[in-house]
Amino acid sequence: MNIVHIVYEPPLAHGSGADLRNLAVGLGLSGVARTNTIAVQDCYGTQKRYPTRKVSFIEADLQPVVIADVAGQVARIDPDMVVVDGVFLGDIAKRLIADGRRVIIDMHNVESALQQEVDRAKYGWLAALRFRKRWRYAQAAERQLAEIADRIWMCSARDVALMQRIVGDHILMDVIPNPAPAWCRHAEPHSPPDPWIARALFVGHLGYRPNIEAGKRLLHCIQPAIRAVFPDATLDICGRSPGRLLRRHAAGVPGVTLIGDPADLAPFYARATVALIPLAQGGGTRLKVLEAMAMGVPVVATAKAVEGLDVVPDGTFLLAETDADFVTALQRLTADPQLAGRLIDAGRRFVFEHHGQQTIDLAVRHAIDRRAALDR
Repeated sequence: MNIVHIVYEPPLAHGSGADLRNLAVGLGLSGVARTNTIAVQDCYGTQKRYPTRKVSFIEADLQPVVIADVAGQVARIDPDMVVVDGVFLGDIAKRLIADGRRVIIDMHNVESALQQEVDRAKYGWLAALRFRKRWRYAQAAERQLAEIADRIWMCSARDVALMQRIVGDHILMDVIPNPAPAWCRHAEPHSPPDPWIARALFVGHLGYRPNIEAGKRLLHCIQPAIRAVFPDATLDICGRSPGRLLRRHAAGVPGVTLIGDPADLAPFYARATVALIPLAQGGGTRLKVLEAMAMGVPVVATAKAVEGLDVVPDGTFLLAETDADFVTALQRLTADPQLAGRLIDAGRRFVFEHHGQQTIDLAVRHAIDRRAALDR
C-alpha cells in the first residue's frame, strides 16, 4: 500500500499541537504503508506564506496554482490513499476526490465549534450578531467535506459526538488520539522538591487566541493571587509567536518570565513544579496537558483544558476553575508532600498507556484496515 500525507507545513518536533499530531500520524502511517508527506508550504518556494482564509475562516483560500501543484505531486506518486490535514486544506481534498482519489480527512478539532467559542469569548453576546454568517459557512464546509471524504479522523470520542451533531451519524469516523510529544518519550521525570515550592509553567502557541486569553488571565489574575499567598512564586510562559500585546501584558508582572519561540522546552519543564492551564476555549485534546504529564510535572487545569481526555480530578490532575481554585491547588501541593508524586506517577502512566506513539500507531492501523475492508 502507498499513502500520501498532506500537511500545510513541515511539522516540527517542538512545534504546535498541529505539528505534533502531524508527526505522530505520519509515523503511524509509515508503519502501515510506504508514506510520502507533501507540505503545501513548500509549493510557495523559499518564502514562508500563510494564505488568506475564506468566509468560513476555517478554510484556506489557496491559489489554484498551489492546488494544481499538490494534485500533480499526488498524481505522480499515485497512492492508494491520501490523508489530508483538516478542513483548512479542504480545497485540496476536494480536488483530489474529484480526481478519483480516496481521501481521509484528519480533523484536529471540530473547527466550526472552536471558532464559535473563540468569537463568543472575545465579543460576548455580540458574536452571534457579528459572526452568524461565518459560523454557518464553517459548519457547511465541514458538512460538505465529511459527505465526500472516505472517512473522517477525530481526536476523541467527544469530538466524534460533536461532529455528528453537525454532519449526522451516517459519516464514517475513527478516533486517532492526540499524542504525547515524541521528544518527551525518554525524559526522566524529576522528583518534586521537598519542601515544595511554586515554580509554575504555561506552554502553548502564544499566537493562538485561546492561549493568549489563558496567558492574560495568568498574568493579571492567577499569578497575583498566587503571589499573595506564595510571595516567591514564579511563572514561566513559553511558546511560539508571542505578539506585542502579550509581551506588554507580561512586562513588569512580578515573578513572570515570557519566553518566545524556545528552542527546547525540556529545561523549562525541568525547573517547573506545576503546570497551570487555565483554558476557557479550545478544541480537540490539549497536547500541553499530555506534554506536562509526560514530563512529570503536576497539572492544575480547568475542565475545558482536559476536555476529551479521560483524566480524573485528584487522580491524574487537580481541577481548578476560579483564580482562588488555582491558589488552593498550590496550597494542597504544599501541605501534602506526597500529592505531587502521586500526580506525576498517575499522569505519566495515563499518557503513555493512552497517548503514546504505540497507541497512535495501533489506532492508525485499525483505521486504515477498516477503510481497506470496504473495498473487499
